[in-house]
Amino acid sequence: MNKIMLTVIVGILMANAAYAEDALEASMLRACVQTAEILNKSGKVNINLNEITPFVTWRASCSEKPPAGAGNVMALCEGTSIRRDGKGELLFFWSKTAKGKINTGYFVCRQ
Repeated sequence: MNKIMLTVIVGILMANAAYAEDALEASMLRACVQTAEILNKSGKVNINLNEITPFVTWRASCSEKPPAGAGNVMALCEGTSIRRDGKGELLFFWSKTAKGKINTGYFVCRQ
């Protein structure tokens, strides 16, 4: 195999890997936005939908403890709450599925 052909193959593989990573990140962000919308509808918290960060592990977030409750994790996210007094709080929030139901929760992070 010559150098040009090898360079083309490596370029194609890198482009495919970048596309897969972008697709995964977009999927994770969608899951976080959906989770924030569920939490917002509950009235417990009001999360700014424009300031959400998805995570692969809770340890990368601002939280000092893992998400509570049983089930398989669907989304691990960080965002800012919107309060009436104009001050926001940094939140770690998540969704899990268990027995066909979606369970959500959140922790307020220390700042």
